[in-house]
Amino acid sequence: MEKIFEKFINRKFVILDGAFGTYIVEKGFKGITPEIANIVSPEIVEKIYLEYFDSGSEIVLTNTFGANRRILSKKKIEDKFHEIIYKGVNIVKKLKDKFKDILIGGDIGPLGELLQPYGEIGIKDAKDIFYEVGKTFEKTEVDFLILETFQDLEELKIAYETLKGITSFLIIPCLTFNFGKEYRTLMGQKVEDYIRWAENNEISIVGSNCGLNSKEMLGLVEVVKDLTDLTLWIKPNAGKPKIVNNKIEYQENIDEFTENCLKMVEKGVKFIGGCCGTTPSYIKNLKRKLIKFL
Repeated sequence: MEKIFEKFINRKFVILDGAFGTYIVEKGFKGITPEIANIVSPEIVEKIYLEYFDSGSEIVLTNTFGANRRILSKKKIEDKFHEIIYKGVNIVKKLKDKFKDILIGGDIGPLGELLQPYGEIGIKDAKDIFYEVGKTFEKTEVDFLILETFQDLEELKIAYETLKGITSFLIIPCLTFNFGKEYRTLMGQKVEDYIRWAENNEISIVGSNCGLNSKEMLGLVEVVKDLTDLTLWIKPNAGKPKIVNNKIEYQENIDEFTENCLKMVEKGVKFIGGCCGTTPSYIKNLKRKLIKFL
């Protein structure tokens, strides 16, 4: 177990947070992107963290998933890049006075475009963008960094290797898979490719989030556990999104989500939480059931 997580070494499970982007919209935020709420509506961001802490989350991620210049420039707010990250960290950091044992992960997402030759982003440009993100987080007091919702293993490698070379943080990589005859990324990479890369680079914690509902994610966990004994970080979606009365709703209810997450923990998943469509209610129910069940 990595030093930052030593207090969890004898624990069977650790409760993560749930979704942020989909939940802040549910809470009524209508800004151009969820990350700008760190500046324009910090009270909403703080309230969401308080709800997750009260529900049992022991680790939360900063509201910085899309905070890189490539994505922010398309929304014409790239000048807010540093402020979004600094304020995003500070909002949750100040809550440590009340919730002393929490850990904060600096959330870093992909660039939102394909790498060359399939898209326009070159490897050097990708490295430069992740370099700037890493250097910005290095000036904050997050406990670790997490790479979330990457759908291309090659982009994940670039992000991980860039950040590893310039920061002192533990970095947890998370790859998103699609469900079909077998689990593959958007770019066609297999689970075996991911695990081989992680083991060759002595990465001790690997994860997957988004893309899959809890039942599909359970299947992915079974595949991964057959391949490796690495510690797992898992955050499934609350089902598939569907438009109902002009609103996006996720189709997996709390009980179904919880039961599948229980099975994942039974199979050895250490860090468990939720992604798109999940809320503090999902996390609260998950913790309640886990405590009784295990």
